[in-house]
Amino acid sequence: MKGARLSTAALAYIAGACVLAVTVAVMRWRSETPGNLVLFVVITGLGMLAHAHPVLGFRHQAYQVTLPFIVIAAATFSTPQLVSFIILIHLAEQVRLRRRLYIQGFNACDYYLSAAAAAAVYQRAAQLLPDDSLGHLAAALSAGCAFILLNRVLLVGALWFARGLSPRASGLFQSELLAADLVITWIAGPMLLLTLQDGPWTVLVTAGPLLLARPALSALLERRQTPEGPAAARAA
Repeated sequence: MKGARLSTAALAYIAGACVLAVTVAVMRWRSETPGNLVLFVVITGLGMLAHAHPVLGFRHQAYQVTLPFIVIAAATFSTPQLVSFIILIHLAEQVRLRRRLYIQGFNACDYYLSAAAAAAVYQRAAQLLPDDSLGHLAAALSAGCAFILLNRVLLVGALWFARGLSPRASGLFQSELLAADLVITWIAGPMLLLTLQDGPWTVLVTAGPLLLARPALSALLERRQTPEGPAAARAA
């Protein structure tokens, strides 16, 4: 579909996601709480670095190891900080990859809506669970799962309307890739807990496993692309 114009349905879907993202941001802005500036700078800088180097998948997909930073941002950032975080990580990616602006705009709105959902889940889980280490770990994992689910649901809709790919054909809900995302999400719990207890600089150490997640995810995607080659060629 290179060079093809988007259908009216695809344009409406993208526009609807953008309007919804702005609406949610405005609503959350009204119940504002201050955020930690040092934490914002550290997490945003690392998030930009992670997001600017995606692992390219099949069928126009890209996978990042940004998720733990998103969970920390959703749990601790104020609304202006969370909006800025989402914009900045996508700007960092845009500088390197030069995606079409409507794609990057939709991705940013998708990520913000998913991050806002993760923030709501984290806050609710933190209220229901014990205020201890295990409670924070469980709340962080719940927030990460909420992000993964909504992010993929929104992306499935975009691929369906824009490229005619069904949820199954998109590959977004393949068990191996969901498992990889869950493993990466699991890292977010200890990262968030140590950040809350000992300060944002602990992230520089706890983010270490993400360096191993990239080659593992890359190898998984390369293996998954092999049988998909003929089908992808027919679809093009």
